[in-house]
Amino acid sequence: MIYFNLLPHREAMHALQRDQFNKSMILAAILACVTAFAIYGAVSSSLDSQKQNQDTLEQEIKQYEKQIIEIKDLESQIASLLARQKAVEDIQSDRNSPVRLLSELVKNTPQGVVITKLSQRDQDITMEGIAKSNETLSEFLDNLGKSDGWFSKPELVVSSAENLVPAGKAQIGTYKFTVKATFMRVAQSASPANAAASTPAAPQSGNKV
Repeated sequence: MIYFNLLPHREAMHALQRDQFNKSMILAAILACVTAFAIYGAVSSSLDSQKQNQDTLEQEIKQYEKQIIEIKDLESQIASLLARQKAVEDIQSDRNSPVRLLSELVKNTPQGVVITKLSQRDQDITMEGIAKSNETLSEFLDNLGKSDGWFSKPELVVSSAENLVPAGKAQIGTYKFTVKATFMRVAQSASPANAAASTPAAPQSGNKV
């Protein structure tokens, strides 16, 4: 027996296509939701990981800042200890400084030069006196510059001609001078060990100073 489909086949085909399209859209929507959820989870996990890394870095930075503060405190303590040590060394050096100063002046003052006044401020000394001639004054300055490193930067501040008339004697031409220099705590040409071991010599007798 032969059967004939009398229903409109085009409408049935369109209905089937609509049904397939709706199913495809629903499936695509489900896939999109799943993909979006997966992406959200990955991004959220990445943000959490970055937040943990940031917290770890902040903790490490705080530890380093604390260590830097401790290092600065140590450096300050070391600087304070070094300053105290230098102060003690300066005091020990200054204890013999007057004897050493007079001894070196006697040793380096040539004949014909008389120091009439000596003043000291810290390590700077000022000497006033009378020289027989310009040559003896120059010799005095040269001696100070070569005094085994005890005197530094000798400088002639004033030099003026002056006539002296000793009692019962003829007039004598002299030069009145003012010299400045720096007296070192330790001789520049000597090592610290040798300078610490050396003891100042007693001033020689004479009428130079």
